[in-house]
Amino acid sequence: MTLSSTQYQQYLDQLDSNNRDLVVEAAHALGDIGDRRSVKILIDLLQKTSDPVIRNAAAIGLRELGDERALSPIVSLINDPKTEGYRGTLIYALEGFDCGRLLAFLVEQVITGNFEVSHQAFSVIESIDVEIDSITLDFCTQRVNDALLQNDEKSDLLQDLIDLLNAMDYTTNVGEEDAENHE
Repeated sequence: MTLSSTQYQQYLDQLDSNNRDLVVEAAHALGDIGDRRSVKILIDLLQKTSDPVIRNAAAIGLRELGDERALSPIVSLINDPKTEGYRGTLIYALEGFDCGRLLAFLVEQVITGNFEVSHQAFSVIESIDVEIDSITLDFCTQRVNDALLQNDEKSDLLQDLIDLLNAMDYTTNVGEEDAENHE
């Protein structure tokens, strides 16, 4: 999307509005236009606002931008007690990033999160498209197996997660075997 500097500035000005709807609109628009200058601005908004609706809009804007600088602030907020009950959209925002190195964190969100967080974290895990080392996969699989022994409510989701982790392990092992065969 091409935007004039005047329009871009109008969205920046909207972020300072007392009208929540205007701030949300601006955060989404800044993400949609794809201008990397917006990354730091949206990260600041994400971290400073106490309004979960505005925080979610900033996270979605950052997801659209897909800039890795946003990954750490989003994960920090997911871990922050102030976001308890408001983490589903923050987890959703992670789908815009390479989350391979967050696998153990995401598995923990599936295990401990509420319905929305658990299912959204599962979805992010499904979107991981990089090889995961076998030590991490083994750790995550063991963590889910332990949780299965203690959690009947999520048994179907946790079993699906084990199947997904096993499929990831298979892909990793097949890749390693292929590499060894070509040596």
